[in-house]
Amino acid sequence: MVKNQKSVFWKAGILTLIIFLLGILFGAFIESTRTTQIKENYESLEFQLLDSKLKTDFYQLIDKDFCEFAIEDNLKFSNMIYEEGKKIEIYDQFNKLNKEALKREKKKYAFLKVEFWMNSLILKEKCNTDYVHLLYFYEDDPSLSIVKQEQKAQSDILIKLKEKYGASLILIPLPTNLDISIISGLIEINNIQKTPTLLLEENLKLEGIHSIEEIESFL
Repeated sequence: MVKNQKSVFWKAGILTLIIFLLGILFGAFIESTRTTQIKENYESLEFQLLDSKLKTDFYQLIDKDFCEFAIEDNLKFSNMIYEEGKKIEIYDQFNKLNKEALKREKKKYAFLKVEFWMNSLILKEKCNTDYVHLLYFYEDDPSLSIVKQEQKAQSDILIKLKEKYGASLILIPLPTNLDISIISGLIEINNIQKTPTLLLEENLKLEGIHSIEEIESFL
């Protein structure tokens, strides 16, 4: 009787271990799939940004007014890069195992956003566009709960603001702690000392949490 009880115990233990290991493997597979999807989406966006920049350069070489076409391309890309950012946020919430791989993809995506912003600045200067740039500086995966809560609150507000203004508001979230020198340069130039911080039209700095009404008052 005792031997049978021990046998049942060991069988149950082995079965539990097998189920646990299968769960780990399945979780790793799902997260690897998510990371691969982010990578593929990034490469697609990278090609589209290159195409947009090349078309901007081409339009400037011909005599015809290039602004209408270039602005249309830029605004389409703005919406795509914004939607992709929301997907990465969702993946990040559920990604528990493959943090380093996801971090590398987030860094590449941040580079892409900076490159897009710089191209957008050139268009705005040359074409006198009326869309507004709003840079959102945040800490990626903050250790302090208060920072995490404040960023979550500000992010929710910015999503509502973006949905309200659409293509006329170019919202570009930039992580401050992923060791990206161009972002570090922006932080130093604008004396950004905390997150969340907003930079409206490259000159108006708003630290901490700000409501839709407060941000709208500066638009």
